[in-house]
This record gives sequence, structure tokens and C-alpha cells, in this order.
Amino acid sequence: MTDPRHPRPAAELFPEALQLSTRQREVLDLLQTFPGGARSSDLAEELGMHVNTVRGHLDELIARGAVRTTTAPAQGRGRPSLIFQVRVPDNRAIAREYVSLVEVLAEMVVGDETPSPEALDKAREIGRAWARRMADSGAEVDNVPDALELLTARLRELGFDPALLAVNDSDSVDIHLQACPFVTEQGRPSLFVCAMHEGFLQESVGSAPVKLNLRPFYPAGTCTVTSEPEAS
Repeated sequence: MTDPRHPRPAAELFPEALQLSTRQREVLDLLQTFPGGARSSDLAEELGMHVNTVRGHLDELIARGAVRTTTAPAQGRGRPSLIFQVRVPDNRAIAREYVSLVEVLAEMVVGDETPSPEALDKAREIGRAWARRMADSGAEVDNVPDALELLTARLRELGFDPALLAVNDSDSVDIHLQACPFVTEQGRPSLFVCAMHEGFLQESVGSAPVKLNLRPFYPAGTCTVTSEPEAS
């Protein structure tokens, strides 16, 4: 339970966590296009709904903590209008901000130069610590197929779009990462960040006897995680 002295975790405001209906999500998505907020009548006109229907959806969104209200400046006589404002974050903006933060931290460690072997070892150590922090205590397995299946599921949750592929004439499998949260319009991640991911991958399989290696940007359009049995 969150300490009431602290701000609410932003993850609780993600639309996915709010379990919204299709109509509620439609109203919320439209409201997000109004940076300063909108009146219920504005939303009703855009959506082609009756204003009372929109107000009902807005009331539900307020109850779920996704929307807040404020009062519009008074204009003449009569009750001032309510302005509805979104509270949920923009997931894409969050991703961009934290990708930028990680890259800045990496640059602070290694600068603009190619990372040294010592720097890459440090990056893998950071990745292993990251995996331990994220570990699900009930998900520990010690056999390779289950460990790789759990890892693939975790990578999918993190946005790497993984595909588990058998290697010809071998008992090994590769994981092809067809997306990366750290690839942006500005370019691809640094090798330091890739080494962090390699450490994360290895730590994530726990005690399963398998060695994982990350081949960044190979083949074209993907990164490849290769696996090989670990010497006993």
C-alpha cells in the first residue's frame, strides 16, 4: 500500500490500470486532445453523443481518478461551466523521458567515447541488479525451457516484441528482439545500455543452466539473444 504521505504512483493512472469501458476510454482519449480541458458539451459535440451521456462517462472517470474538474472563469450571469481535465499520463511521453534519462546517465558514466571493457562490465552489473529488483519471487525456475519462456514474457511486457526461435540442428534457441524501448527517432541506444540489457537478460533466467549473449542490431532490424548450455 502506498504511503499516504507520498504522491500517488503514476502507474495507477495508466488507462490500462483503470479498467475502463470502451466508451469511457473513447471519452478519455478525446479529452486528452484538449490540453486545457474541455466542457462536457464540447466532448458531446465531437463524439456525437448526448451531453448527459458524456457527463455520465465523465462522472465514472472522475470516480476512477482519471479526470478532475475545475471551474471556468465566470462570463456574465449564471453558473460557471465545469472544465474537465485529464489526470492520466501520456505513456509515450513517459517512455521518451525515461529513455532520455537512462541515456544521460550512461553518458555521465562513459562520456561520448566507445565504452571500455570495464565500463561494459559495470553496465552488465547494473543490468543484473535491475533484474533482481524486478524479480518475481514466485517465478524462479531452474530448467532452461521454462526460464526462457518466462524471460520472453517479461521482454514482451517491457516492449521488446520478442520471438523465440529454434536454432537449426541444435537444441539451442534464440530470442529475436524486434522492438526496443530505447530506439528513438534520434537513434539507437549506446553500447553501454545494450550491455545493461545483457546483464538483465542473464540475471533474469536465475539458476537455469544457460548462458545468454546479446548481439545488438543483428540481423538488421532486430537484436538477437543467443543461448548456449552453461558448463556444469
